[in-house]
Amino acid sequence: MKLDQYGNEISWIPKLNTRDDIPLYQALVQAIQDDINKGILMRGYKMPPQRVLANQLGLNHGTVTRAYKICEEKGLVKGIVGKGTFIAASPGLPISLLTDHKDTDLISLGMAIPLYECNPLIETHIKQVRDSMDYGLTMTYCPPEGHIKHRYVAANWLIKYKINVEAENILITSGTQNALAIILMTLFEKGDRIVVDEYTYTGLISLASYMSVILIPVLGDEQGMDIEDLKSTCKREQPKGIYLMADYHNPTTVTLSVERRKALAKVIEDNNLLLIEDATFSFSLEKKIKPVSAYIPEQSLFIMGTSKAISPAFRISYIAAPSSLVEKLSHGLNNIIWMASPYTSEIVSLLQSTGAYERIEEEKIRLLKERNKRFDEIMTGYDVLPAPTSCYRFLQLPSNYDDVELEYLALEKGVQILSANRFYVGSKPEKPTIRLAVSAPNTLEELEIALNIIKELLDNYRRRKSLYPVL
Repeated sequence: MKLDQYGNEISWIPKLNTRDDIPLYQALVQAIQDDINKGILMRGYKMPPQRVLANQLGLNHGTVTRAYKICEEKGLVKGIVGKGTFIAASPGLPISLLTDHKDTDLISLGMAIPLYECNPLIETHIKQVRDSMDYGLTMTYCPPEGHIKHRYVAANWLIKYKINVEAENILITSGTQNALAIILMTLFEKGDRIVVDEYTYTGLISLASYMSVILIPVLGDEQGMDIEDLKSTCKREQPKGIYLMADYHNPTTVTLSVERRKALAKVIEDNNLLLIEDATFSFSLEKKIKPVSAYIPEQSLFIMGTSKAISPAFRISYIAAPSSLVEKLSHGLNNIIWMASPYTSEIVSLLQSTGAYERIEEEKIRLLKERNKRFDEIMTGYDVLPAPTSCYRFLQLPSNYDDVELEYLALEKGVQILSANRFYVGSKPEKPTIRLAVSAPNTLEELEIALNIIKELLDNYRRRKSLYPVL
């Protein structure tokens, strides 16, 4: 361990390439990337503070700051407020979950694709409601929050999810990611804190990073977010909001019990937090459970999407908001997208009001049951939480496994999986874990092929001496 002239400990000093005609900040970025590839900088390693490294290398502080920022954008490092900068849990892994792999034989278990197997059924139902379309309504501009007719249908439809809300308190958005963007841009400011599960939705992670909103992880167990850790985190961090996925949490598949939902609602109420509840995968839960939002409606934003339940083609989601926030969110909608498409909103409303939506949901649940049963049969012996109708499964691996390396090895064998590092908020998770999307393959037979490849890979896994490449 070296000390600089000011007595600061230095555990890593990069070798900069100063011979080539490149700026110093780029040379530092390249040195960091090279040392990750060589295994000198390992996942979770705490980087020297920018000021200390600048002093040691004789560089301007701004040069090191710029290099660290570029490394963060490239996914090589991760800055955690109050703790420092760490080598990322999955350094250099491509951020996009939609593969652009040129091998047409690639089977995806990566992105939780919404069962394209059901598309012919959806097409049939669309054709059946097509003649009932109100073209006079759908071919014109509408208010930012959507036509009141579509919001009224949505309010009635949300009752099955145990959400009672007036039509005037619903805003229609262009998908759940758009809903989250509107909420964060409208109701949060740079530096605000949002409490999340230690594993959480990647779309929120990237969005919060883009908007400089700080995500604060809270420990959890097989029942969900830990109540005592949430209480202490609220006391320590003074967060403004909390993000929850109560049904088939992404990626862990945990579904909160009624008792845990009530306990969470109490802590949220006591700490005056704004709850953002994402119900993206609630459709696949056979027996619907009262959401956390229903216990504290005046402090909650309940988001229900249709992309996973029906089709991503429509890009329709709903925000159920308290009256105090509707106008502000409507202004946010107006500024960001003006309005969601009234044409696709009309189609979704017709599917909801005619019962077609429910029939599509039922068929997807039937197929998910079939796929998850097959998953359980093939992956016997591995540590997986029960999730009989989930779109994905969360598989915990032995401690000597490297889940990031496994993501690369699986891709080499023609299967895309996701290391759970992608979902982790913090420096480095304790256990190696992968998420496998059972809804992604085109057919049950394709799923079986992919799972057998992964099973063989896991059964015969030996950690490589050479590290996977940084992309």
